[in-house]
Amino acid sequence: MKRDDELELADDEQDDDLEDLDDEELEEPGDYPSSSGVRGFVVGVLVGALVGAGVALLVAPARGETVRRHLGRSIRDFHDDARDQLDDWRGEARREVKRQRRRLTRKLNRGRRG
Repeated sequence: MKRDDELELADDEQDDDLEDLDDEELEEPGDYPSSSGVRGFVVGVLVGALVGAGVALLVAPARGETVRRHLGRSIRDFHDDARDQLDDWRGEARREVKRQRRRLTRKLNRGRRG
């Protein structure tokens, strides 16, 4: 919770800095990786993991039970890492939506005054 508060304060400070910039100087949505690029990366990682697991089973010098146990542990670790990464991306997306909403609200308020 403390980290979220710190990030929110940092976002607010960044938003104050953004108010001083012209619209041309602000980031455009094209500056971010596309969702298809992220999706392709995730699919590539999954396919790589499956191929690696298959090769490991074929060349493993250990007993089948040992390999299965090790493989299960590796899959759980991968799952945990993937979940952590998705949580990070979700938090970044929420902060970005919040920042864009504040930016749009400021623009609308300026338009009403102008």
